[in-house]
Amino acid sequence: MNNLALSFPMFSQGIPFFHAGEDMLRSKSLDDNSYDSGDWFNTLNWTYESNNWGIGLPIEGSNNWDIYRPLLANTQLKPSPTQITFASNVFNEYLKIRKSSPLFRLTTAEQVSNCVSFYNTGTKQIPGLIVMRIQDTNDLDPKYSNILVFYNSNQKNITFTEETLIDQAYQLHPVLVDSVDPIVKNSAYDASNGSFTIPALSTSVFVLNK
Repeated sequence: MNNLALSFPMFSQGIPFFHAGEDMLRSKSLDDNSYDSGDWFNTLNWTYESNNWGIGLPIEGSNNWDIYRPLLANTQLKPSPTQITFASNVFNEYLKIRKSSPLFRLTTAEQVSNCVSFYNTGTKQIPGLIVMRIQDTNDLDPKYSNILVFYNSNQKNITFTEETLIDQAYQLHPVLVDSVDPIVKNSAYDASNGSFTIPALSTSVFVLNK
């Protein structure tokens, strides 16, 4: 879920904003405003051994202690070093994907209007699925003519079919082909019927080479 959430700003236009430590599952033990909480709650653990979960109850303020107490006491919610490292590695893959194409970094509102569009809209849309297309209408990318980004927030695999995408040569982005995430590798495109299969709670990026 953390990886899915971070992929939204990562693959959006403009300058993405990420709070310090989001890539390493930083928790601050649920403190929703840690400005005055000091290093005890704000620590960034660069060893990835801990994300500061359950180190104490944050100052009352706007924090809901009745909800927080049982959550912070639940050790099963504390991520392991392996899980923290995995989240960081996926974030780094997202950075590589964003850097791989200027289509993720359009510079004017006119470019965004001309290049970015969405499938899966209207009354027959699949709930919980966003399908974004970035088309190189301005000849900005020497490598890709089209990029498709699928955000699947459902807890099950989703197959999306679009007739206009039949008999294309879309491929899973090279970074995701070699991803540390074995689940996203199961993303698939069937050119015979223009269908894309997207794993549950995943973000998949497909590219069309020039």
